[in-house]
Amino acid sequence: MKRTITGVLGAASVVAAGAVAVLGSPAAANADSSPINGTFAVIGGDDGAVVTATSSCPVLVDGCTANLVSTVGWTSVATYSNGRWNFTVTKPDGVVCDDGSYAPVRIAYSIDAATLTGSLTADSNGDCPGGQITQAPFQLKRVS
Repeated sequence: MKRTITGVLGAASVVAAGAVAVLGSPAAANADSSPINGTFAVIGGDDGAVVTATSSCPVLVDGCTANLVSTVGWTSVATYSNGRWNFTVTKPDGVVCDDGSYAPVRIAYSIDAATLTGSLTADSNGDCPGGQITQAPFQLKRVS
């Protein structure tokens, strides 16, 4: 059974870009314990995708959150824990099943706060028979 995840890596890249917004540059993450708000893009994946992150945490500590808003229409909340930002996005028509129908895909992101590199895991949650899991690396870059 073969299914195709449509636009997942592109959407994932956009999501990843938002996570970096609360992280800042690697130097800033190590030197400053304050979350950094801003706009970020993804290196690799969906070039041109942009996410804006906004956090109200005065200091970057476990449990800190940031609101993420993408230029492609999704929103999410990233949570900081153990040096990583984690968040999920569900894309309603992210998987094409063997029968040609579409099914939702859940994309989980995890980004290292110091290096701004991370991984994404896309899971069709079994909505198509057999389910499908895809993993990919990405890196984030501040654009403003």
